[in-house]
Amino acid sequence: MRQRKQLLERLLALGHVNGVQASGSFSTLPSTSVSLAPAAATTAGTQSSGAHTRRAAAWNGVIAAGSFAMIGVSYCERDEHKEHSGQSETNPYSLEGVVPSTSFPKTIVIYQYEVCPFCCKVKAFLDYNDIPYRVVEVDPLGKSELKWSEYKKVPVVLLDDTKQVNNSSSIISQLSVDLESSKATNRSSWFANKSKASEADRQKSEKQETWRRWVDEKLVKAITVNIYRNARESFQTFDYITDHGNFGWAQKNAARVVGATMMWGLSNKLKKKYGIEGDVREALYSLANDWVRAMDGRPFMGGDRPSLADVEAFGVIRSIVGMDTFNDLQHNSDIGPWWARMLEEVGGSSRVGEE
Repeated sequence: MRQRKQLLERLLALGHVNGVQASGSFSTLPSTSVSLAPAAATTAGTQSSGAHTRRAAAWNGVIAAGSFAMIGVSYCERDEHKEHSGQSETNPYSLEGVVPSTSFPKTIVIYQYEVCPFCCKVKAFLDYNDIPYRVVEVDPLGKSELKWSEYKKVPVVLLDDTKQVNNSSSIISQLSVDLESSKATNRSSWFANKSKASEADRQKSEKQETWRRWVDEKLVKAITVNIYRNARESFQTFDYITDHGNFGWAQKNAARVVGATMMWGLSNKLKKKYGIEGDVREALYSLANDWVRAMDGRPFMGGDRPSLADVEAFGVIRSIVGMDTFNDLQHNSDIGPWWARMLEEVGGSSRVGEE
């Protein structure tokens, strides 16, 4: 408790530096925050000035804390009901009902956070299929890069500069169908082959859908509570986020202290929210072993070749490479051999640049 109190005092001390930058970025933050620090400055030299300044610093610290805590959550958590905004109400994990585009997109641009697990899912799919893509790193506070879009969560993908697709699973389903359709001689033959799917094919599709859902609803959540489970790992996570994200100098340094401290403090609430009982590390190891057992002795969840579930699970885990959570997962569960096979299958990145 004493250590947490000291860390909170540090984040409040940073508030007067970063409060103005943090304010206004999220609609839930008070709009009065921008004017507080300047108001305090105009009365400098009076007895009340010191009190105003301290209150302004504390208030801005709370604002910054809320903003950076939201950054921490936004990198690893999604609103499962609202993420589909702007899409049809279809099941994003199923390929049924996905209408192929008239042709496979010539350009793909991902609006992303570099280490967001959902963004990493999409990049893993594109890397695995050697599909070139560009990325736009979104500022998690202002999100000015998405000012053209009503939908403000990431990832957002723009195909051929005209078609917008939201939600990582919907993006992958659309691109997967487009890819398969492009391999057929024509659209008619693609639809004909689809209608002839055997019972075995349907069972395989159902299994893929089940485990794609498992990646989002189980794996991502278990990883989230693990990377914030103590002070060391929370600070390690925010170092990773800020080193790879679109942050200014002041934002980066504030986030390391403010965001990490807040997310560490919220870790137990996240654990309760996700229904994870007992030791969070053991819960993660158990999930990894469930995954391996479900492969039933085969190289991949998809059998001899990776399925979409394999690629998505790989992408999520790849988002934490180098962290304590990743290292412990490799050494204390049975997932290592599968991971090594996936590394070889996915290969290098097919990213062609940033905008």
